[in-house]
Amino acid sequence: MPNISSETLEHLKKIKQTLVDKKCENIQFLDLKDVHSYLSLFVIATVKTETQGRSCAKDIDKYMKPLKLAVKRQNLADLPKDATGWILLDYGEICVHIMTDEMRTYYSLDRLWGDASPIAI
Repeated sequence: MPNISSETLEHLKKIKQTLVDKKCENIQFLDLKDVHSYLSLFVIATVKTETQGRSCAKDIDKYMKPLKLAVKRQNLADLPKDATGWILLDYGEICVHIMTDEMRTYYSLDRLWGDASPIAI
């Protein structure tokens, strides 16, 4: 297991539980600390619809927002209403990518960051 603080590990477990509860698929956790100087942890999950993705993002943000880890970004309510198929939640050390299958296949973050260490949560 990569060197991850117990606090961060708890956040990752809560994020995973939220994604599982929302029926996300192909959930992956990647440690990018040894691959890139300013990236830390990626969570990547696949959703069937944009609506499912927004629901996941809302629940994750509900948990993470009080922790005050979010990097300055738009409020979830301010996200564009047109379907992009990819929602990024940036909490500094943890970046959560919620993607439709089409976007995940097209951008292939798993392959792009193939040198990253997978994390078992």
